[in-house]
Amino acid sequence: MEQMRALISGFPDQMKDAWRIAGETPLDWKGWNPSSALILGMGGSGISGAIASKMLANSSPACIQANSDYTIPAWVGSDTLVLVCSYSGNTEETLMALDVAVEKNARIAAITSGGELGKRCDEHGWPSVRFPGGQPPRSQFGYAFTSVMHVLHSVGLVPDALHAAFGEVASHLEANQANAIDRATALLEVVDGRRIMLYSDAAQEGLIIRWRQQLNENSKTLCNHHVFPEMNHNELVGWESGGDQEVVLVIQTPEDHPRTRARMDVCMEIFRNQGADVVVVEGDGSNEILRFFDLVHLGDWLSLLLAERLGWDPVDIKNIDHLKDALSKVN
Repeated sequence: MEQMRALISGFPDQMKDAWRIAGETPLDWKGWNPSSALILGMGGSGISGAIASKMLANSSPACIQANSDYTIPAWVGSDTLVLVCSYSGNTEETLMALDVAVEKNARIAAITSGGELGKRCDEHGWPSVRFPGGQPPRSQFGYAFTSVMHVLHSVGLVPDALHAAFGEVASHLEANQANAIDRATALLEVVDGRRIMLYSDAAQEGLIIRWRQQLNENSKTLCNHHVFPEMNHNELVGWESGGDQEVVLVIQTPEDHPRTRARMDVCMEIFRNQGADVVVVEGDGSNEILRFFDLVHLGDWLSLLLAERLGWDPVDIKNIDHLKDALSKVN
């Protein structure tokens, strides 16, 4: 319990250190700008790519796609930046996808604490951002996401103003942490003992995946996530069987599409009429990046408080460990 609490409490300091590491890791591509970028990664390492691809969709001059699999798309080639994210450096799926990217002559960069990926970077001279190892990957999101955005910024895929906002995150999180804990405590009283349904605008899907992953791993809790407007064409019908056993958390941001907000309003009324509790969750901050990190921190605290309430060890991942052991015996 105390290990994960210390890691979450230390998130502002992690962001400060992540920004320092980015500043001390210059990346010179000699004027090269990719036509596309593919971000490889699984779980706590991969979520940064999923978020970056959504966050930059309306501003990046190149297509950015996250990839959480053994294989990669056929369109990857010599004009593609393949950014390989593996905290341990030993993630099976990510390393196999990297092998394919090398075969396709893609340009490689990496984010890792070392392991096999770190060795390959040293061997081939691939640009890389390194940060401290030895912790659960999901607890190192600040290092991972800051590094992803740093690499993408170095090839012209992140606007300068958006990238610069990362330098303000640590102080904002530090000043706002007590408020985040208070809000997480209030949410805990609503979600405890209920099936959690997470919803957002499609542009925020990476964020609610992060919330789901944290609830899955830290709280050992199954929950559901979906996005507007897509859920209006399928899952909304399923709400005819919904009821007071569900609690709905709707994450809203000023960046949400106006028509999506209208859909949310109608659907929240439907959820309430079915007997579910509905809570709108908003981030605190003066810009998109500060609000985003505030929401990440809020979700982390909620997952920890729920784990403590339920008596789970948030660090334990015995099912994943069992899976890896079983796979190690398969040729």
